Parts: sequence; structure tokens; C-alpha cells
Amino acid sequence: MTQPERAALDHIRRVIDSVIGTATPPATLSTEPGGGVNILPVPYVSQLGSAANQFVNDSGAAVGAMLVGAYTGKVLTSNDFFNQTSQHTDSPLSFTQISNVLRANGVPMEMRTSLKLGDLALILSSGRPAILLVKQAVLQQAGLTPETYDGPHYLVAVGLDVGQIYVHDPLRQDTSGQAQGIPWLTFYQAWTQAQGYQRAGLVPRVQLIRRVRVTAALLNVQAEPSATATLAGTVRLGDVFEITAQKDGWGKIGENRWISVSYTADI
Repeated sequence: MTQPERAALDHIRRVIDSVIGTATPPATLSTEPGGGVNILPVPYVSQLGSAANQFVNDSGAAVGAMLVGAYTGKVLTSNDFFNQTSQHTDSPLSFTQISNVLRANGVPMEMRTSLKLGDLALILSSGRPAILLVKQAVLQQAGLTPETYDGPHYLVAVGLDVGQIYVHDPLRQDTSGQAQGIPWLTFYQAWTQAQGYQRAGLVPRVQLIRRVRVTAALLNVQAEPSATATLAGTVRLGDVFEITAQKDGWGKIGENRWISVSYTADI
């Protein structure tokens, strides 16, 4: 490692360490890879295999399908997501196309460019995964992926610690790309070298996991995210819950248990 690279790595670690130390992470995250790192509960979708065989350049479709699944519970394949873009050529999806399909599925996003590592750390620590564009060849050269692809590639950032960022990399035949750790310096190089974009990302407008307090005197719990669904119980003013999925103004607080988030306040 050269001296400039060592200095850059030290700076990255200081930034991430300061953010982790001051940010308040969501109360509950899922999956713990080897080091016990908290990972946001985003389902993994591959861009390879029979469910992703329409096009080659469909990492954008795979990461979009991951966020649809995380926020709404819908199960989409790469093919399903790609078909919703109405694109019929084998070229990478744009951030705009991915964002439009996510919005149509009830997941509003915002585009950000020239992000700093501290910005990304805050996004993840606040409970929001992020779709990021990288140069995949950098990861391949670092021995972090068995696949070879010399072009822009989408990942979903799902967690972090001082040493690494954790991502879902859809360019796998199996689930080995799930919650993969990438050293910060390697990630920064891949993120910076993505063609046409400067440290860009799509960020959900709402947290994936929200901790809320009920603000209504009495609030119905429905078995489905609908006011006409079967009544599954009631909750009271001041009760606290973690919302692990959101759909059409409803938040999931347990298996077959949904409440209207209009009658809650974030904690």
C-alpha cells in the first residue's frame, strides 16, 4: 500500500468511526455476517440464472427488485423488474429508470451525486439501504468477485463497520454476493471510477426500519395493509413498535399485523 493510499484509508476509517460513534442506528437489524455486523433486512436477488436470463446488463434490475422486496414484501425477479421499465435492449438501466420503477411499486427514491463516505455512512446508519454504481472491474481485480465484467455495476449497500462496507452484489450464480464485505478503500476506488457518475447513489426517502410511537388513543391492527382487512387487534397511545415493511401508508409490526403510520410518530 502506498503512502497516499494509507493516508486515504486512515481518513476513511476516521470518518466512518466518527459517524458510527455519533449516529443512532435503527433498533433492530437482521442477518449477522461473520463479524456480527448488523445488516439491513434487504432480500438478495441475483442477476444471473433462469429468473434473470432476458438480458446480461441487468444488475440495475436485480438491485431494484431487492428494494421492492425489502420495502413492500413483493417478490420480483430481475426479469420482472426489467420488464417494468419497458426497455427492450440489452443495455444497463439508468438511475432514472430504476427510480421510476421503484416509485411505481411504492418505494420513492432520491438521486444523489458527489456523496462523501460520511454521507453514505449516515444513510446506512439511519436505516436506509442505498443503490450505488461502481466499476465492477475494480472489485474483480481485488479478488472480491469471481465474475468478470468491465463496466458500470449496481450494488445495494446494506451495512457498515469501521473496516468495511457490506453490500448485496447481484453478480453471482448463488447467494455468495449477499452481505459481502468490501474494504472501504477498495469500495471508494470502485465507486469513484464508475463511468459517467461521481460517487452516485439512489437513496430511499423513508427508513427501511422505523421505530415509532402510536399517537392515537386506540389504533386498529389489520391482518393486511388495508383498512378493510381482517382486524388483528388494537394498540394504544404511547405503544412503541418497529416497522419492518411499509406499503401504501401502512407499517408492518409483526406477522400479519399492520398499522396505519398516519397515527404514529418516529422516535
